[in-house]
Amino acid sequence: GEFGWSRAQIAAAYSVGMIAQAAASPLAGWLSDRWGPRRTISAGILAGGGALLLGSSIQSLWQLYLMYALLSVGFAAATFVPQVHILSNWFAKKRGLAMGISTSSQGFATFMNLATPALIGLLGWRGSYTVLAGFALLITFPISAAFLRNDPSEKFTVPDAPFLGIEERMALSARRTIPLLMEAPAPPGVWSRIYSLRFFLLAGLYAVNAFVFTGTVVHLVPHATDQGFTLAGGSVIFIVWGGFIMAGNIASGVSDRIGRAPTYLAGALFGAVSAVLLGLIEPGAHPARFYAGAAMSGFSLGLLRPTVSSLTADLFEGPGFGKINGAIMMVFGIFGALGAYVPGALFDGSGSYRSAFLLMAATLALGGVIATALSNTQANAQE
Repeated sequence: GEFGWSRAQIAAAYSVGMIAQAAASPLAGWLSDRWGPRRTISAGILAGGGALLLGSSIQSLWQLYLMYALLSVGFAAATFVPQVHILSNWFAKKRGLAMGISTSSQGFATFMNLATPALIGLLGWRGSYTVLAGFALLITFPISAAFLRNDPSEKFTVPDAPFLGIEERMALSARRTIPLLMEAPAPPGVWSRIYSLRFFLLAGLYAVNAFVFTGTVVHLVPHATDQGFTLAGGSVIFIVWGGFIMAGNIASGVSDRIGRAPTYLAGALFGAVSAVLLGLIEPGAHPARFYAGAAMSGFSLGLLRPTVSSLTADLFEGPGFGKINGAIMMVFGIFGALGAYVPGALFDGSGSYRSAFLLMAATLALGGVIATALSNTQANAQE
């Protein structure tokens, strides 16, 4: 490369970013409660745009790490922490569908791989960073600042309004605006909710999702090239994976009808089967097996992520939700960093990704156990 950095040095930037995201997530949650999601998202976009500008002028390795750290801080402030907060305010009955549609943008981002080589070929990598920074600062930021609203009441409407009849909207509006005759009991404090079995079980689901997601993001294409795919062929597999993430995101809306736990269990089953399929592939195997494994993996993760976000809102919505969501996204960042590192270490030790993907399968099976336990605690609490 231009700077002579090793693969390990470059890959370490991803782990630096995940650690920075983990550290920034509680702050993003606190800001989401204090400022509101709209201002928090806008601040995150500014931080991300600044990081991309820094990327256009990188001269040394520490600057690469700084860019990834700042970009990840912006990501924490602009995406899942305030995003789940704002969607939970706007949607209740259709929360799963809303989370799925919103999360599908991440799967769509994999299609940027098609445009990235052309952009770099036209402008160079420094110019490409500048263009991306301009898009964030001059287009995304103004849209966020001008059009996002923290709560339906700011637009004189109610949650799920497009899906409700006139009588339902009027009744819900009355319940939200007419004072209660008796004082409602104070909700549990933030720390008491964080130090609860529900929170720790939910954090376990975030840990599972993060480990498998980042492990697949970082190592799917290298695994493909080890099996004889060209780099271009590996990129196509990555795009297939991203496309099926989008499909899973949209399909995750079924959790509004069948429940969060059954949807999560279906996603975990798909993911475990796909990880075994990918792990047991040998060089020379029919390419269709790898495509099938990548498609199933993407669909699995597409089901899992918005379902867990919806479950977070179901369990902890209300005062202090931003702080709780920020704390749980810190768990996501920590285990995301492990997901990037551990499969690589297993590969270095064995020369194969087999054990890494089998570990992901076992991790998803553990996720199914945790989801079942969490569902049982919910059922017991409602009795």
